[in-house]
Amino acid sequence: MRIKEIEARLAAIKQEIEQRGDAMTAAEIDALEQETTQLTEERAGLIAAAEKRNGILDNIAKGAGIVSRSFQQNNGDGNAAPDDPFGTPEYRSAWLKNIRRLPLNDAEKRAFSNASGAGAEVIPTQTANEIISKVKTLAPMLNEVTLLHVKGAVKFAIEGTNNAAAIHTENASITAAADTLTTVSLSGYEIVKLVQISDTVMTMSITAFESWIVNMLAEAIARKVEDLLINGTGTSQPKGINVANTWGETNSVTVAKTGALTAANVQTLIGLLPSGYDRNGKFVMNKKTLFTDFMPLQDNSKNHIVTVQNNAYFVYGYPVLLSDYVADHEAFLGDFKKVCANLAENIGVKSAYDIDTNSYKYSGIAIFDCAPAIGEAIVKLVKATA
Repeated sequence: MRIKEIEARLAAIKQEIEQRGDAMTAAEIDALEQETTQLTEERAGLIAAAEKRNGILDNIAKGAGIVSRSFQQNNGDGNAAPDDPFGTPEYRSAWLKNIRRLPLNDAEKRAFSNASGAGAEVIPTQTANEIISKVKTLAPMLNEVTLLHVKGAVKFAIEGTNNAAAIHTENASITAAADTLTTVSLSGYEIVKLVQISDTVMTMSITAFESWIVNMLAEAIARKVEDLLINGTGTSQPKGINVANTWGETNSVTVAKTGALTAANVQTLIGLLPSGYDRNGKFVMNKKTLFTDFMPLQDNSKNHIVTVQNNAYFVYGYPVLLSDYVADHEAFLGDFKKVCANLAENIGVKSAYDIDTNSYKYSGIAIFDCAPAIGEAIVKLVKATA
């Protein structure tokens, strides 16, 4: 075998250098150095080839195929079709022109035609990502819940009761723990925002128009999504955290109508949240409640219960989320990952020309649903009304 021959020759070279040492001439040393380099390079190549052969044999033994050549889908005009036809610059430009009824160039026409004939119904990938990113920025609660992107109705299983592990007596029968899964069924409700702009939209650049429509639609949809995440009734609309439980002494703290919030109230509220949800526990309240009710509070050591770090607020170490859709003087504390939400499809945009006003109407449409999966993961600070 060639590798054995190489190893034997390298060993002989090593022995010759060790035995002759200083007696070797410069020419002899150069010759041995050159031979050693050639032999080691040849050995490395042989080892790499052997490893590659072994890898192929291993894949065959495991039933895996070997890719000899891959081919990209061809769209029939001699050009390779991209994996995402809605992600090309040409399709983006074509879509943004089309919803303004502007003429397309040849490249844009091809891109628009190649995108499965879906036309203006399919928003470009880049624009869709910008809208979703903007929505999550404007509706921070979306980043806290378990958010899915599944078309149509979906059933989502989430961990319910999780019993502790038990000590097992050797050779004794093992009894399965009574752990449970909670199933949340989500459908879809349309959230629609209609905006209208004059015919001057025709003069806007593609980038300026995209920025305008992303900001207008994302802001409106984000506000409604966050409102539903908190205040949705669950009747003909998504179910929000405000109806996660029937609020009572075991899951809420009530402050009298004429009373003021105390540090003891906050401590009691924290004590009501089961420790299993503590790791992801966060407060959510509006800005007025934070600054007028929580900020003045101190504990028995005269330390403020609210701390600020890099413009982020914490109550007894729990992060605070701010939302205008929580009622004044009220707050929630919980693991909001136990709330399931679904955006059934990318936010879509439809357009129409209004001849009566010489303007264009753009409608942003989102299909959304949400529901708390485990009510005990959320507790509430309530302000009495009577």
